[in-house]
Parts: sequence; structure tokens; C-alpha cells
Amino acid sequence: MDDKVRKNLLDLNYNKYLQYFNTCIILLFTYFIGLVIALFSKQINYENLWHLVLVFIFSLTFLGSILLLMKKFRLHLIKITKEIENLRF
Repeated sequence: MDDKVRKNLLDLNYNKYLQYFNTCIILLFTYFIGLVIALFSKQINYENLWHLVLVFIFSLTFLGSILLLMKKFRLHLIKITKEIENLRF
């Protein structure tokens, strides 16, 4: 395969993973903002232990999965960048 075609395909893959990575960042900020709004508007009763445990479990699950996905996408971005650097033009 021609190096220019390969570079274009790698660029498309890079942009795809970059978009996934940015979407994860947006999801994290949206979650934190929603959580703060829910706490301030007292939709989450922070005096009730059961509510706090549910929020903590859900938050831990959500944040853990998002952070794992971000790590995976970041590794793909690094790998693609190295492959592009190794191409000869």
C-alpha cells in the first residue's frame, strides 16, 4: 500500500479516536455538573445514607468505565502517531 494512502487511513483513525476521547471528556464534565446541580437542588438527599451509597456506586461504575475507555483511546492515539512518524514520504 502506498504510504500516502496509509497515512490518510491512519489520519482518519486518529481523528476517530480523538473524537471518542473528546466525547469521554465531555461526558465526565457533564456528569460532574449534573451531580453538583443535583446535590445543590437537594434531589440527592445527602443526609440519607442509602442515597449516598447508590450515588457512590453509580459514580464509581460510570467514572471507572469512562476512565478505562479514555485510557484505551489515548493508547490508540499514541500508537497511530508513532505509525505515522514511521512512514516514509
